[in-house]
Amino acid sequence: MSIPIVPQIGERSVVVDDLRLELFIGVHAHEREARQEVSVSVQMFVVDLGPSRSDDIADHVSYAEIVEKLKERAKSQRHVNLVETLAEEVMELAFADARVARAVVEVRKTEIIPDASGVGVVLHRRRG
Repeated sequence: MSIPIVPQIGERSVVVDDLRLELFIGVHAHEREARQEVSVSVQMFVVDLGPSRSDDIADHVSYAEIVEKLKERAKSQRHVNLVETLAEEVMELAFADARVARAVVEVRKTEIIPDASGVGVVLHRRRG
């Protein structure tokens, strides 16, 4: 994530950083015809009750689930116009686990502006 967010005391953060996906995204006609590379980063913040002795994935928020769902999304033919729309979709995935108290989502198009490593949007939301 280009904008690092540090968990507050009493939180832990589950991170997906710079997941590269090829999607149909953009407002221009040529962007409807070919996939573009998009970088997605997500931080999901959960209450940290202290050292966890559990090694069972069911006891923790899993980054694997959101990665799998994002990869499935990338396989679809669905087109969105805006990075903001895609970021909202990612935010919904982050909050699918009821244990996530807040989340930060960054979505960037990586190839659209040659002089920039990426352009996009960052969302920071609290549940409720």
